[in-house]
Amino acid sequence: MNIHPIDPHNRRDVNRFIDFPHQLYRDNPYWVPELRSSARLVFDQQRHPFYRHSTAQFFLAQNQNEVVGRIAVLHNRNYSAHYKQEVGFFYNFDLINDQEVAKALLDAAVNWARRQNITSILGPRGFLRSQGFGLLVEGFDEIPAVGVPYNFPYYQSLLENYGFAKEADILSGYMVRSDELPEKVFAAADRVAERGNFKVLQFKRKRDLKPWIPMVDLVYREAFLENPNYFPTTPDEFALMAQAIYQIADPRLIKIITQDDKIAGFILGYPNINRALQKTHGRLWPFGWVALLRAMRDTRHVDLNGLGLLPEYQGRGANIMLYAEVERSLRAVGAEYAEMIQIDERNFNSFSDMQTVGVHVHKRHRLYRLSL
Repeated sequence: MNIHPIDPHNRRDVNRFIDFPHQLYRDNPYWVPELRSSARLVFDQQRHPFYRHSTAQFFLAQNQNEVVGRIAVLHNRNYSAHYKQEVGFFYNFDLINDQEVAKALLDAAVNWARRQNITSILGPRGFLRSQGFGLLVEGFDEIPAVGVPYNFPYYQSLLENYGFAKEADILSGYMVRSDELPEKVFAAADRVAERGNFKVLQFKRKRDLKPWIPMVDLVYREAFLENPNYFPTTPDEFALMAQAIYQIADPRLIKIITQDDKIAGFILGYPNINRALQKTHGRLWPFGWVALLRAMRDTRHVDLNGLGLLPEYQGRGANIMLYAEVERSLRAVGAEYAEMIQIDERNFNSFSDMQTVGVHVHKRHRLYRLSL
């Protein structure tokens, strides 16, 4: 077996890296391929905004020229500067169930990280803050939320046997139509809105969202600054994240909360299009767009990937208003199932809110760290 560093300019290398998980998960009904255009973009050091401040390396594990594993290792210098320690990420960790393969891949990642003067490796974490993170350790028989990773159960023991230890668990939970909030919650939310002079802006067309997108980034920064997984993004990174969401957005699932005409919070939801991505194998052309557009229209599965309030409004009753508006949004699109995505167990306020409104935790991703 040998470990092969990927040359990002070598099309054959890049294709083998991208294609490997398609082979590995070929018979798995829950794994969802990444859009191939997005998977290819991370190799483009001229176009991807990550490389304007940071660096990364990709490795393939090969056994007699057969690919048996892959990994990416990243040095996100913006994250390191925010936390004042040199931290690396590992990502795209996919492999057969073989500890020797895991050791060889992780050794390559660790050796690269040490050459960057990195003192610990955290992951799985990707190139953008919006990418789902953590290793799935519970909830293997469920379709994932859009952009949230799925992996085989054996990955956990391969990582832990190498020496990685739990950093934190990241929880996802679901709401179903039969678990509607009681009317008293809506009444309480309306009282909060009236007393606090809050208004809820609703949208019917995608283009009406555009003027608010930069403001959502500002609210996100302030609302999640103390979140243990937060780190700032560059304007170019935020533009790339916003573009990905905008492409699949249903404006009825996005709301802006204002107070005295100033933005106070937001709700971000979008249809789960993963069954369509499975059918198209992550390809948009020539006919992948048709399947995705049909899924956006027909799915009754919604992902909720952002509920945020500015700090001055948190803990003053406005949270219940957010959750009431979430359910109103779900009713508007006829959703049968909504998944609240990736709440850090250390974020006590959000976790408490999930429990209060009856969200059922059903998936657990684990963030791992290895000190070097």
